[in-house]
Amino acid sequence: MHFFPHFHLHLNSIALFGITLLLGLIGGEIAGRTRFLPRILGYIAIGFLAGPGGFNFVDQSVLTNARIFVDISLSLILFDLGRHLDFVWLRHDRGLLPMALTESLLTLLCTFVVLHFLIALPKMLSLLAGVIAMTTSPAVVMMVAHDLSSEGPVTRRTLILTSLNNLFGLLLFTLLLPLTQTVNFPGFILFIPAVYRLCGSLILGLSIFVLLKLIAHFIGKQKDNQFILFVGAVTLTLGLARVLDLSSMLTLFILGVAARNFDSNHALMEVDFGWLARLFFILLFVVTGVQLQLQGLRYAPLAVILFILARLFSKTSGVLLFAKASRLTRQQAYALSLTLCPMAGVAMGMSYLVVDFNSDFGQQILHIMTGAIALLTLIGPILTQFAFVKTGEALAIDGDEGALR
Repeated sequence: MHFFPHFHLHLNSIALFGITLLLGLIGGEIAGRTRFLPRILGYIAIGFLAGPGGFNFVDQSVLTNARIFVDISLSLILFDLGRHLDFVWLRHDRGLLPMALTESLLTLLCTFVVLHFLIALPKMLSLLAGVIAMTTSPAVVMMVAHDLSSEGPVTRRTLILTSLNNLFGLLLFTLLLPLTQTVNFPGFILFIPAVYRLCGSLILGLSIFVLLKLIAHFIGKQKDNQFILFVGAVTLTLGLARVLDLSSMLTLFILGVAARNFDSNHALMEVDFGWLARLFFILLFVVTGVQLQLQGLRYAPLAVILFILARLFSKTSGVLLFAKASRLTRQQAYALSLTLCPMAGVAMGMSYLVVDFNSDFGQQILHIMTGAIALLTLIGPILTQFAFVKTGEALAIDGDEGALR
C-alpha cells in the first residue's frame, strides 16, 4: 500500500544510509520544536517517508547494511532495560510485582480470547500474539523519559513495569517459539529446543556477567574503560547468543538484570552510553519507520483494532487493580497505563522470528502484528509524553539534546 510516488536514487547503500540518518536527525528536531510531538515521531516519520510506504528511495541493501547497527541498538536497549529492574525497589513497593503480573497475564488472556474466539485464528497463533502483546517498547519509554528529563513515581514505575512485562514476554516467547516448527515430532520433543533456548539464554547471560565482573576488578573504576567494557560485553553477548542459537533478547536482558542486582561489591559503575546511544537510537527509530507496514490495516482492520483495544483494557485494568497498593493516585494510575501502550522494536523482532521459524504460520500473525505495531508506534510516544507531562514529571518539555542516561 503506497501513499507517495516512488523515486529510485542511484546512490550506493553507504550514501543512502548517511542520507537517511541525517534526514532522521532533522525530522526529530522538527518534531521536538513543536513542543507537543516527541522527537521519536520525527525519526519514525522520516523513515516511513524514505521507505516502501513513502517515496521508496531506501532499498533493501540499506536495511541489510543497517541491520548490525539495529541489532546493537536493541542489544543496548535491552541491557539497559534489565538494569532498570531493581529487586530492592520491588521489595519496597509491594504492589508493583503483582501489578506487573496481573497486567501481563490479563493482556495475554484478553488478546488470546479476542483473536481466537472472535477472529477465529488458530490457538497457537493467538497465544503467540498475546505473548507479544505483553511487551512494551523499552526504546520508546526510555527515550521519551530522557528527552523530557522525566523523574517521579510514574516514570520509575513505568521503567520497572516495562522491564517486567518484557521479561515475562521474552520468557514465554522463548519457550513457545520452537513449538511453531512444522516438523512432525511429538510435542515433548519440541520442548527440548525450547528448554535449551530458555536455560541456555539464562546461563549465557549470567556467565557474561561473571566475566564482566572479573574484568571490572582488573581494570578498576575508570569510566572510559568501563564504557568499553559494557559495549564489548553487549556485542559479545549478541554474537555468542546467535552462534549458540539462543535468544539474544532474553540473554541481554538477563545480563542487565544481573549487572543491576548481583554486583554486591559494586565493581561495575553506572555507565552513560552517551552520544553512541543517541546515534543508535536515532538509527533504530528511522529503520523502524522504514519497516512500518500498514497492510494489516487493509487486510485485517477489525483484528488490529480489537487487538489494540484488548491490550489497552488489560494493561489499564491491571494497573488500576494495584494502584492503591503501589501508592498511586487515580490520575497517576491512568497515566501509568498510557505509558505502557507503545510497541515497536522488540514486538517487531518477535513477529519476524515467528516468520523465520514457520513462514506460513508467521505470515498470518504478521499482518495483525505489523498493523498494530504501526499504530502503537505512532500513537504510543504521544501518549507516553502526555502521561509524563500531565503528572508533572517532565522537567524539560521542550526536550534535551543531551546523551541518554
